[in-house]
Amino acid sequence: MKILIIRFSSFGDVVLTTPVIRAIKEKYPEAVIDFIVYNTFSEAISLNPEIRNLVIFEKKKSKDRKYIKDMINRLKTENYDYVIDLHSKFLSRIIGKSLENRHTQYCRYKKRKWWKTLLVKAKIIDYNADCTIVESYFSALKKLGIEFSWKNKKNGLGDALEFYVENSVEKNLIEKYDLKNEDYFVLAPGASKFTKKWPFYNELAKDLLKYFSKKNIKIFVIGGKEDEKIVQDDENGRIINLCGKISFKESGIILKYAKIAVVNDSGPFHIARAVKTPTFVFFGPTDPNLFSFEKNTFLIKNPNCKPHSLYGDDKFPKKYEDCMKNISVDYVFEKIMEKYRK
Repeated sequence: MKILIIRFSSFGDVVLTTPVIRAIKEKYPEAVIDFIVYNTFSEAISLNPEIRNLVIFEKKKSKDRKYIKDMINRLKTENYDYVIDLHSKFLSRIIGKSLENRHTQYCRYKKRKWWKTLLVKAKIIDYNADCTIVESYFSALKKLGIEFSWKNKKNGLGDALEFYVENSVEKNLIEKYDLKNEDYFVLAPGASKFTKKWPFYNELAKDLLKYFSKKNIKIFVIGGKEDEKIVQDDENGRIINLCGKISFKESGIILKYAKIAVVNDSGPFHIARAVKTPTFVFFGPTDPNLFSFEKNTFLIKNPNCKPHSLYGDDKFPKKYEDCMKNISVDYVFEKIMEKYRK
């Protein structure tokens, strides 16, 4: 059996496909799985041992008709038995439907109801998720006789995530920063949208450094180049700001050995889940019910801010303008200390 999985973006959503890959291989151990993804998010799924071929799609060419046609022709030569569309948007549907024939079945996951999407985007209703994203992905596997289950043989949870890094890269980073021998925190202050960002990471970093002044605990800050100035350096060099300086894979290694991570609803949240790091995650406009929360993942949100956006926005509606800034530094600090002291 040959299977193509389509999920172009974004980083977290690609990581969230790993339970699907695992479920397919558990039911069909001999299945051959290829995966097509944008080049900008390929690190989310690369090195997965269950994937035979990672097909890289140049994101900047996502509207280039010739490039798309050439890609479809290339994929047709594989004669897939199933094309599993876990993106379910215009481009993925074009590719999936173009590959469909008597031999190849096209299977698309069911997203939220179209009318709900329109009403949420129009700010007419708040958003409540019907199920987790991973559960919805499994709706594309019905023709393969696979259903979502909270239990599986390997991990005990139906949506346990996976993230793979090169052994050599991990070894080098461990040695460079002595990751295994020092307690440290990780802060990931960035997110794809402004309304998903908690605004007080710098203040939290200062409080943590002050509290642990005698233990010399360090803080790693990870994210994109645009996040570099959110947390300010301290005079003693205890803040190691790696924003824009390391890859997604290297961020995963930094997260893996952390005592505690503090993140927004963003890519580092899903990497932290995959590497099983104790993690505090902020949710404001988006619905945390889109994800499962393992025993070492802790939700922080403003109880007065209901989920009101599908993906976050560039600014808050007036009704929810205090959504994130009313989550105080003191409250977050105490939550972290409760976990750290155990």
